[in-house]
Amino acid sequence: MKGPADPAFSLLDSAPNYFHTPILMKPLILVVDDVDTRRETLISNLEIEGYQVMATEDPGKACELLATHHLDLLLLAGRMSDEGTDQVLATHRESKSHVSVIQLNSGQELASHEPDSRGEGLLAPMGSFSLDGLLARVALELAESSQARAEFGLSTHCDLFGQLEDVVPSRSPEMLELCDTISKISAGDSTTVLIEGESGAGKDVVARVIHKTSSRRDFPFLEINCAALPENLLESELFGHEKGAFTDAVTQKMGLLELAHSSTIFLDEIGEMSLPVQVKLLRVLEKMTFRRVGGIKDIAVNVRIIGATNKHLAQQVRAGSFREDLFYRLKVIQLRVPPLRSRQEDILPLARYFLDVFNRKFGKNFEGIAPDAVQAFQEYHWPGNIRELKNLMERTVLLEDSRLLEKRHLQLSSEDLDQSDLPRRLEDILGGPWPVKGICLESLVQELDQALVTKALNSTNGNQSRAARLLNMNRDKLRYRLKLYGLKE
Repeated sequence: MKGPADPAFSLLDSAPNYFHTPILMKPLILVVDDVDTRRETLISNLEIEGYQVMATEDPGKACELLATHHLDLLLLAGRMSDEGTDQVLATHRESKSHVSVIQLNSGQELASHEPDSRGEGLLAPMGSFSLDGLLARVALELAESSQARAEFGLSTHCDLFGQLEDVVPSRSPEMLELCDTISKISAGDSTTVLIEGESGAGKDVVARVIHKTSSRRDFPFLEINCAALPENLLESELFGHEKGAFTDAVTQKMGLLELAHSSTIFLDEIGEMSLPVQVKLLRVLEKMTFRRVGGIKDIAVNVRIIGATNKHLAQQVRAGSFREDLFYRLKVIQLRVPPLRSRQEDILPLARYFLDVFNRKFGKNFEGIAPDAVQAFQEYHWPGNIRELKNLMERTVLLEDSRLLEKRHLQLSSEDLDQSDLPRRLEDILGGPWPVKGICLESLVQELDQALVTKALNSTNGNQSRAARLLNMNRDKLRYRLKLYGLKE
């Protein structure tokens, strides 16, 4: 029997007590209206209210969007034929019963369409149409259906991801949001995706999940680490080469792009790619054609490209080491995998998962994790993320023999536990979604103030006058901070 694969991040699980966890995507509304001016008015006002909006005048297109997108509300308006309206409502009833429907009938009245106990649609007049009234009704429908939509979303995620062996359930709102985005983009099997995140956070598994939940899942998933190969070898691996293209090219070779036709190719650490190779990759993204090294024939491919980086590509663009046009071509969909330290809810489930994996692998009998080890796991800042946690658990289970895994087994030094992670926390706050639990602004500002004062003193070997000049403050203010923070004067 095949054992579990190594997870690089955790996703969802179907336990009912997880249903209250918020999915933080903006509600997605489909407007179906064949009156151009009103359709545009509805789009603009709904977007002002903070909703995502798709719109069409064609009932057939509406049915297609219903089938391929995770909608939250359907708004039917205009002068569609009864056949067109029935077609859209029938598609809704078949698979989207969790989606609320608001219908403006031909008499310009506002009506609400909700499934009854048999799944049949009911139309109830709601008074004369008005924009304010409609917006209020939209908000009410979304509020009333939020529980049903959340349960549908989680069950859909479980359908999508439950079969994957490299997935561990997550309770982190950030991960639930990421999963919700993945489930939506899985319908678009050619859209380019850029995944950002620290080393070891699980960018490669996010890429695999995108592939396995898309229509390309039956074709092999191919990947290459752009930092692992020098420029000439990376170019040959990606694009292939013709016989005689260079000294060692004794035969023709197909590259990964050619081998990934109809599938997905994952370019890890894409920020390490040289500028000449970036130019060739840009052509692939623009035209889906390329030439082998030394070749003169254009080769057309149908491939989805997913890039990943632990660097800030925008900064590399400003520094001139990454092409701006390629950057914008890559980030059609931009995902950020949160670091493990910001997913406190996931640390212990992952640790227990690895404990079970390595118990079986090494024939050990650890029964659980002791309270002091639990506290150590929660306090540690995990600079290596899930990869570091996995390696720690492998080493600990292999080398130790005990009933419970205790802190003394972990080989985490006090320096590791006490090490300041201020730069990483600031990066998480400024570069990612707002922390669910909020921040303590005064504490964070004081911590930053103390860190800058300490760095200025270290840079000047303790010379207070020079340190004060580096900080653009007078010496009295510096001395006040030294006393406040208990630093040596």
